[in-house]
Order: sequence, then C-alpha cells, then structure tokens
Amino acid sequence: MKLNITLCAALTFAALVNSQPASAISIIFDYSYDSSGFFTGANASRQTLLNQAASEFTSRIQDNLTAITSSGSNSYNANFSNPTTGALVTLNNYSVASNALIVYVGAQNLGSGTLGEGGPGGYGASGSSQFISSLDRGQTGANSNPNTDFGPWGGAITFNNAQSNWYFGSTDPVQGSGLFDFYSVAVHELGHVLGFGTANSFANLVGNSGFTGNASDALYGGVVPLADNGHWQQGLTSTVNGVSQEVAMDPSIAAGTRKHFTELDFAALKDTGWQISAPTAVPVPAAAWLFASGIAGLFGFARSRATQIA
Repeated sequence: MKLNITLCAALTFAALVNSQPASAISIIFDYSYDSSGFFTGANASRQTLLNQAASEFTSRIQDNLTAITSSGSNSYNANFSNPTTGALVTLNNYSVASNALIVYVGAQNLGSGTLGEGGPGGYGASGSSQFISSLDRGQTGANSNPNTDFGPWGGAITFNNAQSNWYFGSTDPVQGSGLFDFYSVAVHELGHVLGFGTANSFANLVGNSGFTGNASDALYGGVVPLADNGHWQQGLTSTVNGVSQEVAMDPSIAAGTRKHFTELDFAALKDTGWQISAPTAVPVPAAAWLFASGIAGLFGFARSRATQIA
C-alpha cells in the first residue's frame, strides 16, 4: 500500500502530564536493523523524537495485549520488511511481552520525494490449538469474520536517509524553510503500524463512498471521504485538544508543518478495534508538546509510503 505524504500545518501544545491516564501499552523501538546509523551515534537524539511520537498513542490506547510466548512445539515466527534493505526478515520462535508492541526502524534510500514507509508485521505460527487461538493477543474480534479488532505484535518503519531536508527539532512550529518534519512522518507511519489503512478490521469498513466506521462517521457527521483505501481525503480537518488541525492520516504533509494525531484519526483506530481514552492535554499557544498461517499472514506486512510534494 502506498502513502503520499506531503508535509502540513502544525499546532503547539503543552501536555498536562500528571493528568494523563496510565498507559496500557508500550511501543518499543528496535534499532538492530539500523545499519545505516540513522538513529545511532551522533543521530541518537532522533530516538527521543520517535518516543515522543509514540507517546501520542500510548497515552490514549487502553487495550490489554496478551503476551506471545514461543516455547517447545509452540512457535511464532514474525516477519517484516528490513527497514534498511527492504528484504523480508523472519524471526523464528519470536516472543512479545504483554502490552508491548515492537517496531523495527531504520533508513534507506527510498528515492526522490519519498519520506518513509511502514506498516504492521505478519507472522506464521504452529503449535497447539490453545497457542494458536491466543495469537490475537486477547483481541477476540481479530479472529472474527469479518474482523472487528486488531492485535499485532508490532511492525516496521523505514525513513529516507537520502532526504536532505528533514527537520529533527522538537520545536513547534518547524524552524527553517522547506524542511520536512520527521516527527509528523513518524506519527503518520505509527498510525499505519497500528492498523490505519493496513488492518483487516479497517479494510472491512471501507466502502465505495468512504469509511463507514461508527466512531469516525459520528465525529465527522457522515461517511468519511477517503483519498484511497488507506488515507483520509486530502485536507480534511479535525481537532487536537479542541484546536483545528489537518488530519495526520491524509495522504500528504507540507514542508514546514507539524501534525499531531487528531480526534478523527483516533476515531478510526477505535473503529479498527483499539480502546481509546479521552484526551487530557490542554492546548497552550507557543509552548512545546511535552511528552513518547500454521496461520500465515493473518495480517501480512503492509507497506505505506510517504512522498514529499513541493
């Protein structure tokens, strides 16, 4: 699946950290395939930005994900696209702790205009019927027909290390002319890892007229128009803590702009099966955002691509 992401408008907020609900899940970034050093050494500060982007989700998602534990004849084999080479990686006898999502990140030359791509991982599994039935991570609707929930182990995101106009700052608005905001792209790609446009439970709500999820349609006031099967129509707006912003999950984001995950974006995750809590942050102008088959291919690795548009 391809994503066209041109960089877009930004807001500035201060989070009331003490009033945030306790996180039910954690997003853990794994840099073991980052052989280009995009996130290590002198570039280690970029890991902080990724964790800040992840906190937009972990502060709101309240699902309890059961552990996946390979042992003996019970084998879970995770697969994903190597974020540095693009080759398929399969990790045999894979295990994931409860309430954890593992996201492999790295960088490669994605070509002119492309900022990043990513999505959830796939898997193969064998073992007892009890083990196989546990692989939905406690999200029973993930195995229903049609799927109404989503229980991934994680996934992978690749960023373009040939892009010279990245903005890696934490200051919002973006400082500098013609720069593309890394934070915004990370938020967008994490949305795809979590199933926006990539989960079967999302795809089952895509119709000829748009997205028919109950939470999304109630918030929008009707069927939400789509640009393609994995993105809102370009230019849709929603709110972040009551302040209007272009949605994070439309196909493009303009240079010089920061996007956060809006209420309409979160409504789509709710329709995909995630339990979403109410926001608790309060917008404060000119402040910084303070926060981080066996069964083969029940959900296969899906790639979404972000392309820069002048």
